[in-house]
Amino acid sequence: MSIRKLKSKKYGYTYQVDVRYKDPFGVTQRHTKGGFRTKREAKNYEANIIEKSNAYMLIPQSSKKTLNDVYEEYIEVEGQIKWAPATLHYYNQTHSMYVKDDFGKVPIESVNYVSLQSHINELSQKYNYPTVKNIKKIYSVIFKHGVRAGYISTNPVPNILLSNIPEKKTYVEVISDKDLKRLIEEIINPSPNRCFAKKAQYKYRSYGIALLIGRYTGLRISEVMALKKEDFDLERNQLTIRRKVEYIGLKRKEIYLTERLKTKSSKAKVEICSILSEYLKSWFVENPYEFVICDEHGDFITPSNFQERIRDTAKKLDIKFHYHMLRHTYATELMMSGINPIIVRDLLRHSTVNTTWNVYTHPSRDDQRKALDDLYDDNIEFINDQNRIKF
Repeated sequence: MSIRKLKSKKYGYTYQVDVRYKDPFGVTQRHTKGGFRTKREAKNYEANIIEKSNAYMLIPQSSKKTLNDVYEEYIEVEGQIKWAPATLHYYNQTHSMYVKDDFGKVPIESVNYVSLQSHINELSQKYNYPTVKNIKKIYSVIFKHGVRAGYISTNPVPNILLSNIPEKKTYVEVISDKDLKRLIEEIINPSPNRCFAKKAQYKYRSYGIALLIGRYTGLRISEVMALKKEDFDLERNQLTIRRKVEYIGLKRKEIYLTERLKTKSSKAKVEICSILSEYLKSWFVENPYEFVICDEHGDFITPSNFQERIRDTAKKLDIKFHYHMLRHTYATELMMSGINPIIVRDLLRHSTVNTTWNVYTHPSRDDQRKALDDLYDDNIEFINDQNRIKF
């Protein structure tokens, strides 16, 4: 038994009771409840729990809360503080589409491992693996909060299994410089037959610069669209990433700049190559505005509008492309060139080098074959060598 003193942004400190006990089947269970304003309240609750546990029973007081109720409470208490707006939008959208009007109406205390696993199995018959995996994430935050709030004793989600697990990808998608050149040239030269072609020319040239920045820095699209000239030191070939455009789930007028990036390591100063510096020096002469990527009025460009234009152009040229492929391409090229993984981690602004290894550096079969051929090329004469092993 223990009582823990926890920091609270709202109250300064709160207290949590953590009780472990054996159920009638001899299986160790755990019961936690937090949010007590005083240690006395926590001790009184603990005494009550001890009394119940002596009879091998620990039944949380019925809350009559549904899964939807617990989810909404979690968002209000913790989610809005913990998650970035884009993540919050993603979770809310998943909850609304797949949980709210279905299993979300069930009281949380009536859900056990069997009922939840059966529900997940049914979902697996209707939706693909990534969708069901995302739905499971919603149930994970619901039941974790339910345990912390004392509505339930155990969390069944860690034991839930997913079916139809796809074969793990052993490579990441990249784009060749040849295809990228074709894509940029098509984008920056809009059709002269379109009435707004001259007005759009500046914006489309800006699109081309955005693609080059992604190719030679690996920045995410939301970071590229937020870049200002002041972020670059082109004489020293350096770039400081300070902010991003927050746009997911927002209307055009609601889009804004924020300094809250994906991780703490995302905000950093990195080196850039001379090739990109030369492109930007020329672009800054043409671009009189504060934002590096902007329209003819100097306003920053929303990633969604940019991606729509890129998607249509890539489809026209029969090129498989999405913007994050530039980050894949940059990272893979660095790693395959034999650059120290620690340097690659810093250039990509990953929190750990494991992310660099595990996510962005899966060689293709052609890469594996080339590596072996390069390694053993000098031994090709072994086939005719008189010292060749005789079988």
